[in-house]
Amino acid sequence: MDGTNEKTLKKNQIPQGRPYVSSIFVHAGAGYHSTTNEHIHLGACNDSARLAMRILRAGGTAVDAVEAAIKVLEDKEITNAGFGSNLSIEGIVECDATIVDHLGRSGACGATAQIRNPIHLARVILDASNKPLSLRRVPPNLLVGQGATDFAYEHGIPVVPHDMVVSKNARDRYVRWRDDLRRAERGRMTPGTSSATSSQAGEEEVGREYEERVRSQQRRDHMNAILHGTWNEGQPDSPQPSPTLERHDHYPTNRRSPSSSAPSNDPCSTASVHARSHSPDGSPSKRPRYGKNLSDSHVRTHSLLGPNSASTDICKAGADATMAVEALDFSHEFHPRSSDGPTSPAEPSTIGDLFSPLAFVQEGTAESRHERLPITKDEDLITDTVGAIAIDMYGNIAAGSSSGGIGMKHRGRVGPAALVGIGTAVVPIDERDPESVCVAAVTSGTGEHMATTLASQKCAERLYHNTRRAQGGADIEATEEEAMQSFVLADFMGHPGVSGSNSAGAIGVMAVKKTPYGYFLHFAHNTDSFALASMHSNEKEPKCVMSRIGEHGNIVQGGRKIRVD
Repeated sequence: MDGTNEKTLKKNQIPQGRPYVSSIFVHAGAGYHSTTNEHIHLGACNDSARLAMRILRAGGTAVDAVEAAIKVLEDKEITNAGFGSNLSIEGIVECDATIVDHLGRSGACGATAQIRNPIHLARVILDASNKPLSLRRVPPNLLVGQGATDFAYEHGIPVVPHDMVVSKNARDRYVRWRDDLRRAERGRMTPGTSSATSSQAGEEEVGREYEERVRSQQRRDHMNAILHGTWNEGQPDSPQPSPTLERHDHYPTNRRSPSSSAPSNDPCSTASVHARSHSPDGSPSKRPRYGKNLSDSHVRTHSLLGPNSASTDICKAGADATMAVEALDFSHEFHPRSSDGPTSPAEPSTIGDLFSPLAFVQEGTAESRHERLPITKDEDLITDTVGAIAIDMYGNIAAGSSSGGIGMKHRGRVGPAALVGIGTAVVPIDERDPESVCVAAVTSGTGEHMATTLASQKCAERLYHNTRRAQGGADIEATEEEAMQSFVLADFMGHPGVSGSNSAGAIGVMAVKKTPYGYFLHFAHNTDSFALASMHSNEKEPKCVMSRIGEHGNIVQGGRKIRVD
């Protein structure tokens, strides 16, 4: 037995006395979640936490629990992960996922098509990366594109037709955005002209270019299928515009695709078959401390201990969730609304007056002017990266993320959910640390900005060391709440690559700090809403909350403490 496996077995032995309290924390994305569909989002979080806790109580590892929790969210059409994800500009679902264990080892896949549960593929990649290869080759921990799909096939993961991971709602969104894109491109191609002939010619040209891209991709897919023996009989033909689109106020909670009796010409037509995947050093003290001042001029605080509600006031913390927040002076008054999902309302109080879906296609370009379309308040304007963090009875922590990415993205675009330190991060226990502190963080939001700021790793390090950014860029000692504030306001929104960008910097972050004094959940977001749930092994039901920013403030913070004594 090699040293690595021996250490792993020791880590998975229950310590003398009683086992650790197991806990699961999940989120269904930061963005805008309609009040009408709020119960569906929270229901997804509830189901996810319950299944993960069953695994933890049965002796499963934190990695097992994270995978199971995210699988549930991927199988919910209302989330932008797995089945029902946003489509790329070529009408294809390509997903990203990462899973990180207590040692910081990771498995990830990016821009991966034809896989219903990308988090399962990420788990298989993680397991394979810990096994030696011949000739001392280094096994990969990140695979993208066709290489990831081939790896999945070689390891017994079902590779399904493209249309089997496309939901009707995702298809309808795609058709709307495609039409918006065509109109925008036609406007640029024929500026200042009102001629019906030139307009028609421009539309035909855009249509020809678009369909040629799709046909080219189909030819590549056809050749790859022949070479790899994985021909997809459900390969779609060129996209056809949809004359009428049905409006759905509610997303279905089951994940079955609508059946079809004949092949469809829509690139996103769904198949009648339903397939499932098998599934320290001089640093400041890491002991949790809490600020005493409370202000909500820019920051609002919520507790996960209260009932599920759209909080509009600061919630008073319960006995095991003593938290306070001190507001930071922040000059920016905008509310970012754009992330890996459709656009959000420009103002939370005027839901009926919204940007066209094209605003989302351009990833929230602030200087762009778009036609405003009437959209009902019952419609979710953002669905985003989902994530989970777990602590098992052996005291090990793990984290994971999964996402379908932004709508109408470039084929092959890799988002933060596939990138360690950006979408998911774990700061492992230092063997010389008597307190055995560790931190995990998962993020959701504008992926390119999170990549610029190394978001999840920076957040985890802020919490681990209890520091915040001071004037001049120096790191100084801080409470955990101040550390979270500093991350969102200074490290992320104040980063020149974000503040100087044309795209809005949207972010939601969930982080967990494991200490001898308890497990501390912290979350923060600058988007309209953030759906979360948490549960520990001594609870009968998960605590779910839809955190909302309300009409005032730039960010919302909240969290809870789970006692372990």
